[in-house]
Amino acid sequence: MDASSFFEEESSRLAGQGYGSRAFVLRGKRAYVFGFLCALPLIAALSAWYFSLSPRFLWAERWQDFLLFAALAVSAVPLHECMHALVWGLCCGFSRVRVRLSPPACSCLAQMGRVRYFLGAAAPFLILGLGFSAAALVTGGWAFYAAAALHILCAGADVLVCCFLPAARGILLDHPTECGFVCYFR
Repeated sequence: MDASSFFEEESSRLAGQGYGSRAFVLRGKRAYVFGFLCALPLIAALSAWYFSLSPRFLWAERWQDFLLFAALAVSAVPLHECMHALVWGLCCGFSRVRVRLSPPACSCLAQMGRVRYFLGAAAPFLILGLGFSAAALVTGGWAFYAAAALHILCAGADVLVCCFLPAARGILLDHPTECGFVCYFR
C-alpha cells in the first residue's frame, strides 16, 4: 500500500469514528523558507561555539577534507530520509515505512503518538546534525563542521514541525506528501 492510500483510508476511518482533525503541515515552498529560517539560529550557535574554541581556518588543511565534505554533501538528502525511515521503522515496524528518493521523501504508515512522531521526525537533526556537530567540536575538523551545518539546514523544517507537537493531542498520521502531520482528536 502506498502512503497516500493509507493516509486517505485512515483519515476516512478516523473521521467515521467521530474524530476531528487538524493539520500541522508546511506546504510547498513554505517548508523550505521557514525550515531555512528555523535552522539559521541553530547554525549560528554551532558556528559561534565552533569558532570560539580555538583558532580555526575556514579552508581545509588537506584535499581529503574537500573529498570528505563532497561525499557528505552528496549523500545528505538520502541519508536524511533514511534516518527518518530507520527510527520510524524501529518504532513502528519497517513494513510501515515508505522511502522515496526522487523526489526525496519518507512517510510512516502508522498511527503514532507524539513521542514516536518526534523521534522519527527529529532523527536527522539529532543523529546527523548533532552527531556531526559533536565530531566538529571534538576534532576541530572543518569537514565535520560543514557537514553539521548542512545537516542542520536540511532538518530545519523537521525541527519546526516538532515545535508543533505540544499542541497536538491525539492520534498522529504522518502526511504522505507534505512536511508535517495531521492530528486526530475527540
